[in-house]
Amino acid sequence: MNKQQEAIEALQQLIKDREAADRNRKAIKLNEEEASVSDWTLTQLRIVAVIKEKGQANNTTLAEHLNISKPAVTKAIKKLLENQMVEKIQQVGNKKEVYYILTDFGNLLAAIHEELHERAEARYLDIFNHFDDHELETLITFFKLMTENIKSL
Repeated sequence: MNKQQEAIEALQQLIKDREAADRNRKAIKLNEEEASVSDWTLTQLRIVAVIKEKGQANNTTLAEHLNISKPAVTKAIKKLLENQMVEKIQQVGNKKEVYYILTDFGNLLAAIHEELHERAEARYLDIFNHFDDHELETLITFFKLMTENIKSL
């Protein structure tokens, strides 16, 4: 078997194992923190993170910051509003533009999401410590090419 075929098989195994781990996490809810974020989409969690960072945000700001469409923001915000994670506010003198701020529940969700994100990053850094700079450059190239490939589908 050549190195390219070996790389394909390793990538396929990674994808299969990642999908299985995701299914297991959803089935057994590993811990309370993971359970609290498992009902939210990545877009919703990213919206909460942006609002936490900025203090408040409108649809345009969220769409631009997350590089998604305004209708996608509206759809994601709807569930956050229904579950009282965010609330609408309007600026004095401008009743047309709606901004969103986090509620106490939203701040808690943002904090849990940030903690889980930091843990994941720490795990990746532990893995990257096994590679030298040249190997990391190869990984970076691979990740960028994979990202471009996914976007072109």
